[in-house]
Amino acid sequence: MRYLSLILIPLFWGCSSKELYTLGDTASIQRGDVQQTTIIGIETVQLPTYLKDSPIYKKDSPNHLIELPNAKWAISMDQQLTQVLINYLQKRQNNPNVHAYPWDNVDQPLNRKVSVHITNFIAYNHRVILEASYQIADKQTNKTKNVIFSTEEPLSNDQPETIVQSMEQAFFKLAQEINEYLCHD
Repeated sequence: MRYLSLILIPLFWGCSSKELYTLGDTASIQRGDVQQTTIIGIETVQLPTYLKDSPIYKKDSPNHLIELPNAKWAISMDQQLTQVLINYLQKRQNNPNVHAYPWDNVDQPLNRKVSVHITNFIAYNHRVILEASYQIADKQTNKTKNVIFSTEEPLSNDQPETIVQSMEQAFFKLAQEINEYLCHD
């Protein structure tokens, strides 16, 4: 009997495979034509509680979240989305001076600081919904711009891969709008 349990335990572990997901592949993001030198600090993206956990969730009703079976985020989403925003802005602005804020190793003074607060980022009713606000603070003029953002991306199905791809598209729309404000402000 003891030998049977030693054989069955690995079989159960093998049957419960977990798929790990990440978003934010910036390989296809086009680099800006003119190199920028503005020093931009990106604060850690603030998220709702359900995104701070490893499982991937979707809504099945206005007030009920369900965990997608065997679908997990590969790394912490606040770290992931912060790094995606940094990478996106570095590429679009052709600017290596976009960093996580606060920092210890940047000797130059901060020109602008970006704060993002996501309030809703989930699949529901055949679409991914992203609702957020962001603030861009110009440290030289002491002016601040506060913006509310909302977008939806359609879903062709409820598979984790499709949901994550739509979440990525929605987040890139947010990153694009932030970039536009940074470039034209």
